[in-house]
Amino acid sequence: MKDNPITIGFDDATFKLKTSVKTTQLIGVVCQGTRMVRVVRDDIKIDGDDATEKIIKLIRDNEKHVQYVLTHTITFGGFNLVNLTDIYNETGKPIIAITERKVDFDSVESALKIKFPHTYKNKLRYIVEAGNLYETEVNTAGGISKIFFHNKGISVKEVESLLKKICIDSKLPESVRIAHLIGKIF
Repeated sequence: MKDNPITIGFDDATFKLKTSVKTTQLIGVVCQGTRMVRVVRDDIKIDGDDATEKIIKLIRDNEKHVQYVLTHTITFGGFNLVNLTDIYNETGKPIIAITERKVDFDSVESALKIKFPHTYKNKLRYIVEAGNLYETEVNTAGGISKIFFHNKGISVKEVESLLKKICIDSKLPESVRIAHLIGKIF
């Protein structure tokens, strides 16, 4: 693994559920190591099913440069869940979905059943297919922090090595942290 691996990190922009606006921005930030190189974006449907295809498109548009794909969780725009396996299979890029805390699967399942009574199993499948949720620690400017992740196409040891290179100010990798910050201004 290079000292300054090139990553693309994704997060969604802020949005309101009780409004006539039915889309939000999907923000992607390309970083070389911890230095931002490029910002990309696309619209996704709130509670829709298009985040996976939009992420694949944005990766393909930047695939010459990107070595690793990172996402801030597997949910975007409410319950627009991404399929990590499809993203990995379609792009050939290792993918890591980062979260700051353990996921309460039962609570998520209950929420999906209420919001999507007839189709919740399709969305729930993406969570199950994401695989194990691993825990590790990263040493940042603020000290040692726990972080959790799902991974496809990359080993747990490689993820831990990668995180050491791309987490400096926060336990979130820089490309994801910057995408998150950009998403807050929309």
